[in-house]
Amino acid sequence: MAYREYKFGTMMIATLFVVTLSITILFPTLQMAKIPPTATAVQKAKDYGTESGWTAEDPMMTGDNRPTMIGKGKVVFIREGCWWCHTLLPEQTQDWQYFGAPPTAADFVGESPTVFGSDRKAPDLLHVGSRLPIKGWHLVHHANPRAVQPKSMMPAFNYLRKKDLDALADYMASLK
Repeated sequence: MAYREYKFGTMMIATLFVVTLSITILFPTLQMAKIPPTATAVQKAKDYGTESGWTAEDPMMTGDNRPTMIGKGKVVFIREGCWWCHTLLPEQTQDWQYFGAPPTAADFVGESPTVFGSDRKAPDLLHVGSRLPIKGWHLVHHANPRAVQPKSMMPAFNYLRKKDLDALADYMASLK
């Protein structure tokens, strides 16, 4: 008997859940699929590739399909969760006068995942290669962040293999 009394309410809650989920996930995904890529997105596709699901260690990736060192660095960036705190889509500031126009959603067409960043606990990395072009600095910073930034909240990534740290440093230096 209780089920019949709450049947309408249960159906309304389920409907509300499906509608909310559609609005938050499905509709933005469909909108993103309609956005044509910009020249920046096309260049990124050439530099880093657009395929997802491969790892930097995949022995089957050879020739033109083999990821570049920068592409491997992006894999490390994603795998280690750097994008939880850092973003590549910063808020608009006076920096745009120096670095040029801010990025748009169309600049990230073809990327999977897009690594926009989610938390902004750490500095924006969009132009970190212009601000800090020295690979050695990035190597030290990722292995022991407090060696170069004493008050850094960033965890040390000293457990990464040297080739992963090298790839990550190359990726950071490429973000200009």
